[in-house]
Amino acid sequence: MVWYSEAQEFVQELSLESNRRFTSFQTAGLTSALSPNNKWERNKHDARQVMHAVIDGKQPEDVKVCTYNPNKIKGFKIMLGEVKITPASPKTYAFAQNVGNLSADHVTIDKWHLRACQTTSVSPKECKTSVTAKQYKEIEQDTLIVAREFGLKGYEFQAIIWITIREHWMNN
Repeated sequence: MVWYSEAQEFVQELSLESNRRFTSFQTAGLTSALSPNNKWERNKHDARQVMHAVIDGKQPEDVKVCTYNPNKIKGFKIMLGEVKITPASPKTYAFAQNVGNLSADHVTIDKWHLRACQTTSVSPKECKTSVTAKQYKEIEQDTLIVAREFGLKGYEFQAIIWITIREHWMNN
């Protein structure tokens, strides 16, 4: 749960660095777009670099990031207002809602969350790591029901799930 608090502070900090040219929701969308296969500290560095590149009128090819090129381009487009963060991209949308808007009613479902939904194994098992938008919404709603039973926000419960399965699988 500490991670979400720090992530929320980070995207607010980026918004302030831009003199509020970009909202926390936009900077969270940028951070989400740059996150696939990117470590958190590098993800933050990359988000800051892309944001400042946009402010300085630079192009995507002028910036090096540690994720996939299409994600970098998507990040630029989010910051330029050419791509809106909508429910049509459920993971990016949920992340931007959780981190940028502090929404308790969205869940960022990643491959670790999906694995936890498919098995109780404490060691790695073959699992699906992607879902359709409809499946995402169903998993999100189920996760919110359980989170609320424990008096947690959706993103708090997701963080507990993420840490638990990742720690078990990485240590076995």
